Amino acid sequence: MNNKISALVLTSALACALAVPAFAAEVPVVPISSPVSAEEIAALPDSVLYYGTVKEIGRNADGTMTWLRMTSDRYGEYVMHLSADTVWIDSGEHTASDPTDLKEGERLYVFHSAAETRSLPPQSAAFAVVRNIPMDAGCAWYHEVESVALENGQLTITTDNGSLLISADEKTQLSCYEGEGAVSLKDIQAGDRVMAWYGAVTDSLPGQTHATSLMLLPEQNTAQERENRDTVTRGELAVMLYEQVGKPEVNSDGIYTDVDTDSYYFQAIRWVTSQGLMRGYGDGSFGPEDTLTREQLAVILWRYADSPMLMDYPGLTQYSDAGEISRFAQSAVAWAHQKGYISAEANGLLNPQGAATQKMVETVLYSLK
Repeated sequence: MNNKISALVLTSALACALAVPAFAAEVPVVPISSPVSAEEIAALPDSVLYYGTVKEIGRNADGTMTWLRMTSDRYGEYVMHLSADTVWIDSGEHTASDPTDLKEGERLYVFHSAAETRSLPPQSAAFAVVRNIPMDAGCAWYHEVESVALENGQLTITTDNGSLLISADEKTQLSCYEGEGAVSLKDIQAGDRVMAWYGAVTDSLPGQTHATSLMLLPEQNTAQERENRDTVTRGELAVMLYEQVGKPEVNSDGIYTDVDTDSYYFQAIRWVTSQGLMRGYGDGSFGPEDTLTREQLAVILWRYADSPMLMDYPGLTQYSDAGEISRFAQSAVAWAHQKGYISAEANGLLNPQGAATQKMVETVLYSLK
């Protein structure tokens, strides 16, 4: 399967024995901002190992976990971005895990994207979070299925850019992540994602191993598309900013005609108003439920960073829709583009009037911490 570097990163070979992390540390990680040849892209691993301790849990306005800040003596500090596609695995029980009881201080194995940001700490997309890890070589590994061959009751899965062959047969325990319906060997197809439990891998090339258990994971595309469509309202951004600074006491009124005192964003809107980060409309309203645009996000973050000015920045001239940037937002958008906070969308346009996505907002806010 051809591996592609995602535009996020703000969308792992996991070592389960004590000796494996040393091997995984040798896998090269390619930042998304680095020029990469076609050969290098093809050689990227399906995922990269991270083993560490949860230091902080990030949540959005409705309480949903969106990122984990983790620390590790071996790998340093990382931010792992969670999405609807991230799977949670109880390795010891061979089942899906409920992430709602996750606490700071828990140690996890995370399979994350081989693409990461150049920020400090680096940020990457988490594919699988593995909990309840036994201290042996039989724990769960995340794999993307490149091809399959089913012959005489034995399934052979090719993965890791052709470097690993995983066999399964009637002795292999099969399950589905969502726990619905029976799974057979023929249900596992190229393009699927699986969690595999196995022991030793041969020293041959490709390496070979036998799976004692396989879990079929849900498809990614639907969840990824849904996440990319998730937008942020003006009220939600106010809450994110307010929580990021520790919910300080607000002395200013900052009350608008459409912001009720019992709304969840009332205090946050008072604070962003008192700080001059966000302003209301001429009719006395704030528009807390209005969708946040990309250029509005740039302006608010620019103010949050003390309104830095750029001299003769040509970076926006490459976009045919640069003329659509509102006059009040031009300096802010130039700054945000120069910092890498705003870039072209898939169609090659800047789309300043388009909606800012949840992932975009969260990634930039963490970078500004």
